Order: sequence, then C-alpha cells, then structure tokens
Amino acid sequence: MAKPKYTSNVTHQYKQATANKDIRYTIDENIANNPSIKEEFDKWRAKQGPSEVLSFDNVFHPNYQPTMFDIRKAEIREDWGQRNALTEPGRKNKILGIAKKFDPMQFQPLDIDYIIDEDIYIIRDGGGRATSAFLNGIFLVPVSIRMVNSAEDSRRLFNAQDKYNAAISSYDKFLQQLLDANHSRHKMASDTWSISNSSGFSLDHLNKSAEKPLVQGISTLQRVIRTSGGDHKSVPWGKKSAPNISTAIDVIKSTFSGIDEIPVSVLEAITAFIYVSKNRIPSGEEGRTRLTEFMKKVRDSSSELNKITNWSTMLHFDSSNNYGTYGAAALMNKWNEVFKNKNKGRTNSYRYVKWEQHEIAVTKNNLIEFARDDSLYPQA
Repeated sequence: MAKPKYTSNVTHQYKQATANKDIRYTIDENIANNPSIKEEFDKWRAKQGPSEVLSFDNVFHPNYQPTMFDIRKAEIREDWGQRNALTEPGRKNKILGIAKKFDPMQFQPLDIDYIIDEDIYIIRDGGGRATSAFLNGIFLVPVSIRMVNSAEDSRRLFNAQDKYNAAISSYDKFLQQLLDANHSRHKMASDTWSISNSSGFSLDHLNKSAEKPLVQGISTLQRVIRTSGGDHKSVPWGKKSAPNISTAIDVIKSTFSGIDEIPVSVLEAITAFIYVSKNRIPSGEEGRTRLTEFMKKVRDSSSELNKITNWSTMLHFDSSNNYGTYGAAALMNKWNEVFKNKNKGRTNSYRYVKWEQHEIAVTKNNLIEFARDDSLYPQA
C-alpha cells in the first residue's frame, strides 16, 4: 500500500506547488530520486584510491556515549517543515563537499523526532549531514531523539524554532507560508502563487521552462505586487491579482522567445514602467502591442541589451532597493530615445508619449501613475 504523500493538513495551493515534487522520503529514497550526487561522489571516490574506513569508533568519551541511530529508518517530510537537501544546487554542492571531506570528529549529531502516535522517526535537523554520511556508507550516526505525541506537535515546535533560521531559502520559507492556512503570511504567499500561475511564470528552478520561465526572489516579487502590480491600494493581501505583472511577463516572453529565466530586477522595472505609463499609452491589446514594440526596440538598440540578464546593469537600475524607480525612469528615457520620431505626421491615431525630464526625475524617486494627457489622443 502506497504511503500518503501529505502527512499534515496542507492548503490546495501547497498541493499545486508540490504536485510534481517528492515531499516525503527517506535519505536513501531521496538519493535514488536525485542520483547525480551519488554518481558524482562515486566518481570522485574512485579516483582517490584506497582510503581508511570511516566510523565513529573511539570518537566519544566511554562514559558519555551518544545514541547511535540508523538513518535509513527516519523520514523527511517537507509538509512538516524540513527541506530537500538535494534539489537546490547550492545545498547539493555543499553536501557533496561535506561528503568528500567527511570527518566523524566534526559530525554534529542529528536532531530527530520520534512521533509516538505513528511510531515513526522524522529528521528534524540534519538532512544534509545524514546524506553526506550515507554517501560514505555510514548509516549509524549520533543523534538526539525527542519524543512528541504527533506529527502536528513536531511541526508546530519546528516552525516555532525555525522561523528565525536565516539559512532557509526564501522559496522554502514561501512553501511553509503557503502550506499553513494559519500562517501570518499565508495570504501573501497564496496571492504570490496565484499570480505566478495566472501570469505564466515559475517560482522554483525545478519547474522552469520556456512556457513558465523562472522568476527568483520571492520578497522582491512581493514588493512588485504591492507597489506596482496594478491592484488598487485598498485591495488587501488575499485578493491581489497584479495585472501589470501579467502584462510584463507577456511582453518579456514576446520579446525574448524561448526565455526560461527572467531576472526579478527586470520584471520589477518593466512592471513599474507599465504602472507609471498606464494613462499615457493605449489600453488593451493596442497598448500591449506598443509595449512589445518598445521592448524589442530596447533589445535591439545594442548588442549587450540583446540579453535580458544585462538590462539592469546596462540601463543602470541594478540597485536592489530601486529596481522599480530607477528601472522605470531608465525605460522612460529609453522610450524617448527609440520613439524619437514616432509622432511625425501622426494625427488620427493615439500618439506616442514623450516623457518630460521632470516626470523622469519624479519617477526615479517615487512611482506614481501619471495623469491622462489629452494631447496623445486622436484629434477630432
């Protein structure tokens, strides 16, 4: 009988976010599902020649021996709070490094919860260390085992102590906020997830593709939703839709065919430009066409800008606190440059805005929706 995937109460958004993800597994199952780390370790090991057999023999004081535990008997449950040690390249490389230099004298005991009502062990802290031991063929390791009544108690205790852990990736924190409907940031996480789905981009590198390019930087993305996403300021978290982000993603995809990763800095800049120019460009499909025309002209204006990863540096909005303001101002300047002669002879159609220098200066300090300019509309 297959074991259930989710072992705690989770939201439907969390189930959507983890539909293609293993979230309950043992160390050996996780290595089997992510075989590249073992393949790389074994290849390295074969080049080392004969080496000593590693063990914890004679490491501990005979009067103060720790509990030794077989790590093959414990689970990791991501819906409970733990993170996968092998699915983030940074963590995987760190664990591989620890495995290659494995030293029993430096091994910190794992923290494990024994769930009384399930008669099961869960690794609370130390999944990476356990993986490095397993790669070296060491299964019995020192541990500290805490007894708790239920998985929910274990999860509650974990979250209480883990919320101050700065080492947790923003995406892992996001998943925990998405998971728990009672989390103080659940509504923010739910909106972020819904907006990424409806706008057609991914928040996780494991799911990125040309259809759903990756946008990394959850906190910056949430700032974009809040400041220039396009919802009225009175719309609270839990009800935001950020239509400007959807437009920005469509324009970027149309400009950079096949792109599978979008810098959050560029997304914020373009979304902010859409926000400030709302009343200065046509609405609907005509406006989207004009935005796409503009972005393609920016792309083609220099060889460096042909790569979206160069935009923030080349257009000088690479200050992390000012992607929106500096980015929108830079794009306003670029608009004036590429559409310099666009209005010549144009009388019976919507004219192209020319941004004034004082408007650009204002934008560099603060994002505002500029008022309608009647001179841009077709003249009767």
